[in-house]
Amino acid sequence: MFEPILISIDESKRQILGYAPERAEEFQKESAKLANKSFEKALKSSKWDEVILMCGGSASGKTEFLSEYLNDFEGIIFDGTLPTMQGAEIKIKEIKKAKKKPIICAVLPDDLKRAFIAFLGRDRKFSDEYFYKTHSGARKTLLEVAKTHPEVEIRIYESSYRGATLFFQKIVFNSSRELIEFLNKSQYTEDEILSLVQVI
Repeated sequence: MFEPILISIDESKRQILGYAPERAEEFQKESAKLANKSFEKALKSSKWDEVILMCGGSASGKTEFLSEYLNDFEGIIFDGTLPTMQGAEIKIKEIKKAKKKPIICAVLPDDLKRAFIAFLGRDRKFSDEYFYKTHSGARKTLLEVAKTHPEVEIRIYESSYRGATLFFQKIVFNSSRELIEFLNKSQYTEDEILSLVQVI
């Protein structure tokens, strides 16, 4: 069975001297740089044709999704939140330059309060603002990519709990118009997310 080339910003932190999970946010920029360098090397060396860019706010369930659905994917996976359109543009351009197919795989939680509780309970500690920023930014990025890069395949999965088990449901769209309409309705500003979760 094949295994994908998995490049993770979070895992890259472990390569940095002095890293500790409770100080994870302090190492975010440096670990992103390390992951980007690994990504560039993988694009040049891998013979696989497809590249998945993970997308979704912190504690959406991306790690669980990767292990359950993408453990035998034959390609490169960049595991991040994809919080800005600028970052997405750079990655898409790099992938195309390497003559590979970009695919964005997004995991959106059905309940932001539930995701925020999971975020607060993680070993890797970030400020609350990081949660608001990544969830708002990832959704905005998805919408912008859908509008400006119709050639890029976007796969969206909704994460939800049934009891203690995390499930993922793929959301199917019959057209790009349906996809864009869905993403338009799924937008949240950082302040709106704060209002939704502040009652916890």
